[in-house]
Amino acid sequence: MTKCIRCNVTVDNQHNRCPLCSKPLKIRGESATEYPSYKEVYQVTKPFTVAKLFLFLTISAIVLSITINALTYHINPRIWSIIVSTGLIYAWIVVKDTILSNKHIGRKILYHYVMLSIFLLVIDIFVGFRGWSTNYAIPLFGVAATFIMTMLAIVQKSLWRHDIGYILAMFFINLCPMLLFVFNLSHVIWTSVFSIVYSLLTIIGMIIFSDRKFISEIRRRFHY
Repeated sequence: MTKCIRCNVTVDNQHNRCPLCSKPLKIRGESATEYPSYKEVYQVTKPFTVAKLFLFLTISAIVLSITINALTYHINPRIWSIIVSTGLIYAWIVVKDTILSNKHIGRKILYHYVMLSIFLLVIDIFVGFRGWSTNYAIPLFGVAATFIMTMLAIVQKSLWRHDIGYILAMFFINLCPMLLFVFNLSHVIWTSVFSIVYSLLTIIGMIIFSDRKFISEIRRRFHY
């Protein structure tokens, strides 16, 4: 038996090198048998991609708009850079999660609805909050997003199982306009009721006109 001074381990005489540190042993054995060497595998990361470029341009534009807004605030006392920054973030999400992404179309629509609602709400707040975003834009955009998901589910029947999660998510998100009305942030109730009723009828219609696999998928998701 030989011993590796570096690792302080005992190695069989048939090896000339330590299997841990690959250094020569103090006393070599009779055989030249060695453990095979392994090459380290590194994940190749591209230093330049379109997504990284657009992210850099987005951050640069946001920083530039905030700087200009701060320097010209005494001339135009409005924080318009927040609107610009929100729009740029939304544009970055459009490019990253729609154009350059292979995610499910339902997730893309859901992301767009949430970000577009936030963007419109920010604009409404910083131009005086007249309520057009909470009264009309957000509820009706929710109806439009649910309608698009429904049409995609009808056209691609094989994807009903995957679409139900996003349609259910849209149903619960469409409850938010009603909460805005309850907290007096919205003064038009028919748009909120319309978005909830439409989402509910969509789910009922999918249950009625779908097969057993679709119904079993709903039971599985709700653990029923």
